[in-house]
Amino acid sequence: MPISLKRNSLAEQAAEAIIEIIDDQQLRDGDPLPATADLAEMLDVSIPVIREAVAGLAAIGLLKRHQGRESTVSVPDSSHMARLLTLRVVGAEVEDERLQQFREIVEVGNARLAALHRTPDDLASMDAAMDQMRTVTTAEDLHAADVDFHAAMARATANDLCELTLEALEPVLWRLRRRVWSGWVAAGGSLDSIIDAHTIILEAIRAGNASDASQAMSNHLAQARAGLEAPLDKVARTRAQHLAPDPRMTETLSAT
Repeated sequence: MPISLKRNSLAEQAAEAIIEIIDDQQLRDGDPLPATADLAEMLDVSIPVIREAVAGLAAIGLLKRHQGRESTVSVPDSSHMARLLTLRVVGAEVEDERLQQFREIVEVGNARLAALHRTPDDLASMDAAMDQMRTVTTAEDLHAADVDFHAAMARATANDLCELTLEALEPVLWRLRRRVWSGWVAAGGSLDSIIDAHTIILEAIRAGNASDASQAMSNHLAQARAGLEAPLDKVARTRAQHLAPDPRMTETLSAT
C-alpha cells in the first residue's frame, strides 16, 4: 500500500520516508536501496522526486550513488558532521565562548571514559603524542601534537560517538586553539605548564582513575579558558611583537 505524503516539499519528505524504509528494513552500510521505481511506487511520488531525495541523502552521507545500479546505504563519517558543524558555527556566528563550553563538556567526558576503557595501544598513542609535544618548536607543531593527544584519548573511550564528535569538531576547534594559545602566552602562560597538564591527564588515564582523569582535564581546560579570556588588545600586541613563550618556539604565534 503506498505511503501517503503531504504535497509540500515532496523531495524532503520522500528523503525522510526513505530513512524510515532503511530503518524498517534494517539496511546496513553497503546494502542496496530498493529500486528507484519501487520507491516511487511505495511513496506515491514521481521518479524525479525520488532521484532528488536520493541526491539529498547522498549529499549528507546517508547514501552512496553508483553509476548503472541502485544507491547503497552509507554510514556518515566525521567529515559530514564536520561540514554541518562548520556551517552552523559560521552561519550562526557561534562565539568562541560557546565553542569552549561545548569542548569542556566533550573533553572532560572523554577523559573519564578513556580512564575506564584505555588499552595498551591507546596509551602508546597518547605517549607518542606527548613525545611530540615535548619537542615542538612552533605554535603550529604544538596544535598538531595537541590534536593527536586528544584524538588518541577519544579513541580510548571505546565509544564511536565520542571519537566521531571530536573529529567533527576539529575544524572549528583549530581556530579556537590558536586564539586560546595566543591569549595564554599574552597572559604569561608557559609551554611547560601545558605539557605538565597533559602529562597529569595521561597518568590518570594510565592509572585507570576516571575521577582524577576528568578533574585533570577540567584543570587543563581552565588553562584554555584563561587564554580565551585574555584581553583581545593584549593578544593583538603580543602577536605584533612576535612574542614566543619558550626558546623552543622559534616561529611567531599564529593569527586567529
